[in-house]
Amino acid sequence: MERLNNARGEAGFTALQLIIVVAIVGVISAFTVINIRASRESIALQNSVRVLAGYIEKARLDAVRRHDTSSIVFTSNNSYNARMDFDGTGTPYTRTISLQPGIEIPAGSPLPSISFNWRGRTSACTNTFAFQNASGGIQSWVDVSDAGDVTVNSDVDVLPNVSYAPVNGSTGIAPVTVVTGASTHNNTLDCDTTTTGAAGPPVTGNGSGGCKLTVNPSSITIKKNGGSTGSIVLSSNSSGTVSASGPTNLTLSPSYQVISASSSATFSVTSNNRTRGTFAVNFASPCTTVTSLVKVVN
Repeated sequence: MERLNNARGEAGFTALQLIIVVAIVGVISAFTVINIRASRESIALQNSVRVLAGYIEKARLDAVRRHDTSSIVFTSNNSYNARMDFDGTGTPYTRTISLQPGIEIPAGSPLPSISFNWRGRTSACTNTFAFQNASGGIQSWVDVSDAGDVTVNSDVDVLPNVSYAPVNGSTGIAPVTVVTGASTHNNTLDCDTTTTGAAGPPVTGNGSGGCKLTVNPSSITIKKNGGSTGSIVLSSNSSGTVSASGPTNLTLSPSYQVISASSSATFSVTSNNRTRGTFAVNFASPCTTVTSLVKVVN
């Protein structure tokens, strides 16, 4: 009898115990895989952003050195062309750079670009390049001021206007300065603050059978991180459900509405984080889909 009891004690784990252990290991493994994937996407996003910031810095210095223009132009939501003198020969050419896999500009958003003049300046007060991972859960951005200052995941504020006093040329300051270089000097106004961010005109999408869906306005400006709320009105000549969708940094309320024929519905748009830039918001009905651009600013 004693030998039989010993044999039972050495029988090992029961089937239920094994199932519980396997389930626990599976849950832990799933969380580990999710964390590793999120970490990889975050690293890829930051690498892509910092590579772009580096090319922007090089483009600005190249424009100053050659007294000419240089540019960074996105040709798709995950690649851009950098045009500058890469070899130091004085002749610029274009090089195409791709973001890391899974990193992109939010779908439907305008493709950003920046051009430096011979003084290393831009015509826009702030240039913003906003990116996200494939799922949209992680976002990052690059800001470039009109003076060429580059920041990553930080804010570039517009400096206040200052008054200038006339300089007397008789004090020894040359009244005319000649700068040698290319003939493509761009002397247009830097940082034109006259832009008010006015709302865009209504835009209508047409569908089969003569149905129409109109979005008004077609573009709006709101402040980051809940600083302000914008309103977009949708009207249709046919009844149906209109669904709103956009990037994760924007909150659309409500997410959908039922519109009767020849009536309208209002959606509100709010920024829920510090990501800035211009983003596409889509409104889809059984008839067609229309887009409104939302510019998020400081």
